[in-house]
Parts: sequence; C-alpha cells; structure tokens
Amino acid sequence: MDLLRRTSLAIVVGGALMLAALFPAAAYTPSLLLGLYGQRIVSEDQGGQSALRMSGLLSWRSALADNVSVALYAGSSLDRTLTSNGMFLDSHSLSLDSLLRGEAGSIFLEGGLSGSLQGTLEGQSPYIRPDWKIGGERRYNNRVASVAYSGYCLRQSQGTGDSLFQGLQLGLASYPSVRLRYGFEILGAWEHWIEENSNDLIAALKASTGGLAGYFLDWSMAAQAGIRQCELSGESNLFFELEGDAAWSPHRQVSLEAGVFTRAEIYYLTAQPVSVPGFLSAGIDFRGDWTPNDRIFLVTELSASRSFPDEPDENMWYFLGRLGVEFSL
Repeated sequence: MDLLRRTSLAIVVGGALMLAALFPAAAYTPSLLLGLYGQRIVSEDQGGQSALRMSGLLSWRSALADNVSVALYAGSSLDRTLTSNGMFLDSHSLSLDSLLRGEAGSIFLEGGLSGSLQGTLEGQSPYIRPDWKIGGERRYNNRVASVAYSGYCLRQSQGTGDSLFQGLQLGLASYPSVRLRYGFEILGAWEHWIEENSNDLIAALKASTGGLAGYFLDWSMAAQAGIRQCELSGESNLFFELEGDAAWSPHRQVSLEAGVFTRAEIYYLTAQPVSVPGFLSAGIDFRGDWTPNDRIFLVTELSASRSFPDEPDENMWYFLGRLGVEFSL
C-alpha cells in the first residue's frame, strides 16, 4: 500500500516536472480550470453519501514545428465525505499526446497515467494505471484509415483485479460532409489477469456515426459487439454495447450535454455450467453549465445507472448528483 502510494505520487509529480523542463515555451497559453462542488451519491449497496469536491484541470498545447504538435493534460480531484468519520478520497490523471503529420499521413503517440492514493468516492480502491497508444493514419480524400496498438497495466493496492491489457485496432472513418461522419473499427486484444495467472482473448467490431444537427447540436452514436474467451471456467461471454451522446449550446452562456449507455453480457458454457448466464446494465448522464462571462461557470451534473443480472439479489442501482462552480484561469 505505501509502495503504491509513493510510486504513483512520484510518477505524477516527476512526469509533470519533466514535461515542464522539456517544453518550457508553449505555443499556446495553458488553461487552468478549478472547481468546487457539493455532491450526493446514493447506491443500493452503500446507501447515501454526501461529499465536497475540489478539482483542477490543466491543459496545454504546443506546435513544436509546422508538422509536430503535443498536448498535455493533467487533472486531480479531492473528495471529503461529510460523515462523523469523514475521509479524504482522490483521483489523478496525467497524459501527453503527440502528433507528427506528413504528406502520406500522420503518426500519433499517446501516453498516460492515472491513479488514486486513498481510493475514489465511487468505490475504487487505491490503484495505479499507466496506459499507452501508438498508431498511424492515412487520408484518402474524405476517408481516413488507421491502425493502432494500445495497452495498459492496472495494479491495485488489494492485489485483486490486477491486469495487463494489449490490443490492436484497425479503423476506417468517412467524413462525407461537415454535418456527418461515420466509422468502423476492428479490435483484437489479449488481457492477462495477474493474480489468477489466466488469459483472456477479445475480439470486437464497432460501428459509429455522428454529426451536426443545425448549428448548435453535436451528436454521436456507437454500437459494439464482441466475444471474450477466458481460461477461467464460466467467464467467457458475448458482449454488446450501445452508447450515444449529444451536446447542445443554444447560447454562448449555456451548454447542455447528455449521454446514454447500455451493456449486455451473455455467458456461455466452458468446462461447467455458469451460475449467472447473463448481465445487463444501463445508465444516463447529464451536465449543464451557465456562465455570465466565460470565467465563472455554474455546473449541474446528474448520473444514474442500474444493473440487471439474472439473479435478482444482485440488481444494483446508482445515482450521483453534483452542483458546483468552476473558475477558468
């Protein structure tokens, strides 16, 4: 536990200092967003819980050359539960993305690190997760073909659920107009579960579409279907996902965002029958903000989800309400 805390803190702080030293002169002024919120989480397994949140988000972009650009994002949140034995919880993330453009196409390299020292308000135990992605794109008129290798390594303080994930992704996207876009992706991946010393093989196909409706509504939808083959008996499954979101800004002072998702899993037999043959979850998210001067933003966030496993005792619902103010510096 102590080693995990020291390691994650050293990487986050050291990475930020290293990036500041490598790129002292930014082409664009960094932006900083600070937030203060009151929030309430209600879930079927943990009951109700109120908390205060402080957060910060730093973003910065730089054009190192005519065909080379980098972007840095760093975010942190600190939660304080409002109970008699109140505790501090936290989450942090750091990412650096780079893009090299050429006449034949472009190459991108992305790296990130996320983690928590005390655990998160949503119930995640302390963890550290580095992730990476490297790939290339080639444009043909209004079509873009892409290939990418990505992965992550998740380590948790409790030692359960630790995994190493690696995947290869092929994609084709089309932009027939400024109001419409769509794409297809094929994913092949391997995931190793460290504690059980077992491996999963994953294959999936994803289709997506999106665009502009009028001048103020940006929307997107995506559907994915795949199969996970597990060495552990009873864990192999077929999975299906559907998600959609929309962002509407009818006025410069007002911005509204909404999203929905659903995921279904159907377990099939391996060495022996499984106790829970299926699983379904669904949810909705909403965010609205209003600003009088592009500096101060009043924010409302709502999120609700529910899972529907075949065993009624495991049905779970979750609700989050958050109200706060953000300051753009």
